[in-house]
Amino acid sequence: MKKIFAITLAGLILGSTVMASEYTKFSRKFIRHIKDCDAYEETVTSKYEDMTFQTIRKISGWKNGFCRYSEIITSEVGAYKLDCRFTDIQIDDLYEAMRDRSKKTEKYSLDVFVEKKNPKTGELEYVKDGVTEIKGNRAYVIWAKYQNNPFICKPSEITVKASDIGKNK
Repeated sequence: MKKIFAITLAGLILGSTVMASEYTKFSRKFIRHIKDCDAYEETVTSKYEDMTFQTIRKISGWKNGFCRYSEIITSEVGAYKLDCRFTDIQIDDLYEAMRDRSKKTEKYSLDVFVEKKNPKTGELEYVKDGVTEIKGNRAYVIWAKYQNNPFICKPSEITVKASDIGKNK
């Protein structure tokens, strides 16, 4: 049961970046603020397979050497939140990818992680459980690479029921 939940969670996180479109777009203001990790918040709405998604993107600024960023995505089936901690090198990578604005499709082998309980400590940890290939513009690929890595971006709140995934209400 836990493995099914972990796979569902991984699919939800991976799928959410796909839901935004494989050609991810960012406002000029967002790009300008992410460059130096300046505090900023914006809300965007997108459609994917007849469902509407609202994304709140929030840059909180630098804290303990990391750029703090959170994203809340809501749809008809629920909501989830990611809390990210980016290094300055990752911020540079994201900034350059967003500045590119190219629609040229890139392929990337994305690691898929699952939550597992450590038998010795009893703590939950993330382990790699395969790879999936994604395609999209450079901004989409770079964001997906970081957002789907639980060591960088952790899901902190899940409100979608596994039984509702893929259903339109």
